[in-house]
Amino acid sequence: MYRAIRDLVKPPTHNVTSTEKWLSIGGGLLLIGKGLRRPGPLGWAHLAVGAVTVFRGVRGYCPAKQKLQEARQQRLASLPRPPATTGRR
Repeated sequence: MYRAIRDLVKPPTHNVTSTEKWLSIGGGLLLIGKGLRRPGPLGWAHLAVGAVTVFRGVRGYCPAKQKLQEARQQRLASLPRPPATTGRR
């Protein structure tokens, strides 16, 4: 459990670009503001998604993005490679 808490506080690596960070923070703050103005479960959902998005931007690491990148690399590695050409015809 200590490791999970430590990983939340200090991410293993940064995989979010600076543009993504600023967009996440801005979009998350907009969602938080929208959630505060809307009562009920939909407002709570906006608050939760906004908070997670701001956290992603501030932290600079997104585990979902990491998993998607790993899955893409595995998929590309499993594709057959074209035969090498010598340049002659």
